[in-house]
Amino acid sequence: MKIIHKTAEYTVVCKAAGEDSEHDLPEMLAEQNGDRATDYYVVHRLDKAASGLLVLARDRQTAGELSRQLTENRLRKTYLCVVPGVPAPVSGEMQDLLYQDKMKKKMFPVKRKRAGVKEASLTYRVLETQAPLTLVEVELQTGRFHQIRCQFAARKLPLVGDGKYGSRVRSPHLALFCRQLSFYDAKEKKECSFTAAPPAELPWTAFSCASDEVK
Repeated sequence: MKIIHKTAEYTVVCKAAGEDSEHDLPEMLAEQNGDRATDYYVVHRLDKAASGLLVLARDRQTAGELSRQLTENRLRKTYLCVVPGVPAPVSGEMQDLLYQDKMKKKMFPVKRKRAGVKEASLTYRVLETQAPLTLVEVELQTGRFHQIRCQFAARKLPLVGDGKYGSRVRSPHLALFCRQLSFYDAKEKKECSFTAAPPAELPWTAFSCASDEVK
């Protein structure tokens, strides 16, 4: 488990693909640090197939504060993903109505509101293209299940390695990485921001700016 930053109130980690945010991470941290899994509170999640930055609280008060920031969209997350082709336009906003099929564990875009349908919004910009693939930066305005995966797939741009949403491009792992995480540290009374680079494997290594510092 790669620990990015640790305080008495929270721990920021970089999750690997295949690790479960809710169950694996607290147990792995407990084993690594010699404490208990119940000492860690999961504030937000990443898809099991995805990777990148997460913050876990170390006490109930901090968990509550970070959860409030998440609800108020003050806990910010920026993602990198790789798609086939080039989104048009090269920057903009995606807005959809998404329905979660819990039996299939998958999101579907729909045309009208009904029970179980939620609004989903994100902004994106193209960072680099290495034909036939494109590296895209994404910031969520809402935090829906499989949101990035579903919204790009709905535009015939399924994320590389995402067979669940129609990708035909092979990859060691799903090309979705939480690159930047920021939130307000209530004890230190300041905004904190953390960054990490995607794993050194394809398709990330095809892009020169994938490991650059966030601008």
